[in-house]
Amino acid sequence: MGSVWRDARSIGDLGQAMALWMEGRGPDWPGYFGPFGQEEENGARHLIPTLAAANRAGFVTTGSQPAYDNVSGGAHWRQKAHVDGIVHDRSPLLHRLTALERQGFLVVRGWPMRYVAVTDRDGEPVTGFGGFRLGRNQAAREWHGIGRHALREVKDRSVRLNIVDPVWGRDDRLWPALANAIR
Repeated sequence: MGSVWRDARSIGDLGQAMALWMEGRGPDWPGYFGPFGQEEENGARHLIPTLAAANRAGFVTTGSQPAYDNVSGGAHWRQKAHVDGIVHDRSPLLHRLTALERQGFLVVRGWPMRYVAVTDRDGEPVTGFGGFRLGRNQAAREWHGIGRHALREVKDRSVRLNIVDPVWGRDDRLWPALANAIR
């Protein structure tokens, strides 16, 4: 019996598998580190319908987080709403996603050489993306265990996107905008 990941032949197939995984109806994503659901238990469950729909539409999400701004454990934590993933370079969806920049979102195509913080603790960056050069085999590491045809398409035809709401703690704009872009 095959795996939806190993049997994947395209970015679209990966999106279908990712949606099933996010909904708890498919096998673990080979590139995920940690037990499934840990983010959902920390206030991100409301993202699953939008993210699953994005995956089914062809934006294969590989990371996301809701925004918040609160004090926990004696520290002030802030987070920006953020989603990242890949889309086929010839998909009309790519243009709709990059157009989110006109709505005030930061849309980063590719992997930036400058670091972009998306979570901070007492004003000091904790998590973010960019700021270093990705290795040549990053796609193979991130997508270990998928079908070779899908891996070839990820390497040759995908565009990495990071979409960020630039306002700390605002969680009510990015997700509706993403849902509208994938329609």
